[in-house]
Order: sequence, then structure tokens, then C-alpha cells
Amino acid sequence: MQDPTKSLQIRVRALSMRVDERIQEFRAAQRNNVSLVTRLTAHLGVIALVLIGLLLSGLQLQAAQQPRTYNQPTEPSMDMPDVNMAQPDASGDLKIVTVPYTSKPKKDRLEVTTYVVQPGDNVSVIAARFGVTPDSVIWANAKLEENPDALTVGQPLYIPPVSGVLHQVAKGETIQTIAARFKAQADAIFNDPFNQSIHDFKSAPPILAVGGWIMVPGGSKPIVARQITRGNITAPGNALKGTANLQWPTSACISQYFWGRHPGLDLANSQGTAVTAADAGFVEFVGWDNTGYGNMILVNHGNGTLTRYAHLSAFVAQAGQSVQKGQLIGRIGTTGRSTGPHLHFEIIVNGVHRNPVGILQGRTPGRCNR
Repeated sequence: MQDPTKSLQIRVRALSMRVDERIQEFRAAQRNNVSLVTRLTAHLGVIALVLIGLLLSGLQLQAAQQPRTYNQPTEPSMDMPDVNMAQPDASGDLKIVTVPYTSKPKKDRLEVTTYVVQPGDNVSVIAARFGVTPDSVIWANAKLEENPDALTVGQPLYIPPVSGVLHQVAKGETIQTIAARFKAQADAIFNDPFNQSIHDFKSAPPILAVGGWIMVPGGSKPIVARQITRGNITAPGNALKGTANLQWPTSACISQYFWGRHPGLDLANSQGTAVTAADAGFVEFVGWDNTGYGNMILVNHGNGTLTRYAHLSAFVAQAGQSVQKGQLIGRIGTTGRSTGPHLHFEIIVNGVHRNPVGILQGRTPGRCNR
């Protein structure tokens, strides 16, 4: 294909030659005394011819520069809106219709859900799954109030529709008395859709269904400190004492963090994973615990600090012996109230449970993926 720019140059050169010829004819006519009107007419004709030629050449050049598809289909753009060609408007023009892409909004639960505990579950995991706080799950299930770790696979749990206290109405109770009991706002109870579907709030005063559920959004119950189980062996004078620099007792991920009603960390790994003493000390207790810990070891570090290791599958240390920091004392298991192999680990300082995160030396493990 010939270059359009070169073609235009050839046309302009040819037109220039013709203009030159006309000029020569004009000069010859002047010498031969051709009339002035005739000479002007000839001159204007030359100029018009040049302009027309340039205009035509420019249009041809513009057309040649436009891209040609040669009937090849083009891929549709994924970012362009859909065009509705089937239903033009009254003017006959096409309508551009934008197809929105939106996520489906999460529907609020308006009922109490019954959930069956699965392997590896704990209160924190279950609560996160339903979008409520761990306390809300505990308050809805009386057995968990005494021990949040009292979970077994297959156990049914009540899950409230929102965070707060799920309460069964007793005879004589009113919205005001319930709100005061659980330190909540009466308006929050009255305006809750779940409560409106169960109780007669249109009456004056509202009538509560005795024995029925009532949700107390934002309500709370006091935390009852768990009794610390201690051994009955007194440390001898030569017992090893800790350095106050505690280390992580096992290699694992964190399946449940420390919070108000869970006074330790759950460190999950496979059955039989080694458990070591977080610091030097004296083994005060080795054995079975009936409160849900299962196989448990309690180490007294001699400086007001105790560490607890629960749900063990095996003991390596014995009660009454001293252990070094990092010494093997047991292995991860799932004894007692447990839904999967993990180590329940506690730090108790002067009778108060402390959050191990921030106390234990070394890199903090990540959260388990569930």
C-alpha cells in the first residue's frame, strides 16, 4: 500500500507545475495584450484549482490514517455498561443500561439459633461465627457460665440473635426490672425485633410471656472468678525457682485468646506435641482435674507465680520434682472438656490470672485458621 503522505506530496508537486504553466500563459497573454478581465479570470481559476486539489488530498489522507478492522471481531470491554438494544426509547435512540454489581446484605438473625459443637470449636470461635461476643454465648448457656471450656463435640448451644444477655422471663418480671438486673436500657429491650415477636408490647403496660426468651441488648452479668485448683505438696527449701522471664510452653497456633471468662490461652497443635515448663520451678500438681481441665500440671515458680498446663495426653514430669525452664513436662492432648487437641495455658500471679500475651518471651504465635 502506497504511503498517503507521499501521495499527497506528488499531488501538490503536480498542481504546482500546473500553476507554473498557467503563470507562463498569463505572462504570454499579457505580452499579446490580452484584456485585463481575461487575465484575472484565468488567475482566479488557477487559485481555485489549487485549493480544491489540496482539500481532496487532505480528506484522502485522513481516511487513510483511520484504523481498519478488516471485519475482525473485537473483545468486549468488561468495564463497559451493558447496552439494551431490544427496547429503544421513544426517540429511537439506544438506552445505555448500567448493570450494578452489589454484595448481598447480611440479614440480621431474629431468632435464637441452636448450634451443635463441632471438633476444634471453642466459645470464641463459635461467637465469631455468629457475630456476637463470647460472653453472649456463655450467658445463653448456664453450664458455660461456670466454665467456658466446658464444651464437648455434639453439645447443643443456644446462640442469641445479638450481643447481650439472653434471659428466660420469670413470673412477675417487667422490662424495667430486667433492664436493671442486667444493667441495660429498657428502650433497647422494648425496641428489639426479636422481643417484639414474642411478647405483647402493644399493651399498656407491656405483657411478657413467662418462660419465653427475652433479649437484653448490651446487657451483662458479673464475672465470677474461677477457683484456682492447687496441689497439696509444699515446695522444699531447695526447690528451683523461676527467673520471671517466661517462655512459650509449646509450638502451636492460638485457637482462643485470653478474655474475661477465659483466663488463659488455648494453643492448638497435633496430639502428642511436646509441652515444656515456661520457667524453672517446682511441680505442685500432676493428675486429673474434674472441673474440665482433664490431665493437668501446675508448676509453682516460687515468686508468687503459677503456670497451669491442661488437657494433656501424657505426663512426663512428676509431682514434687523441680523442673528447669524449657524442660519437657507433658504432651498436648484433648482430655477433659475439649473439642480438639490443644494446650490450655494459664499464668497466675499472686492469685490473679494474667494474659500470657505480653508476658511470654519470644514471638507470639498467630491465630489458628478455622
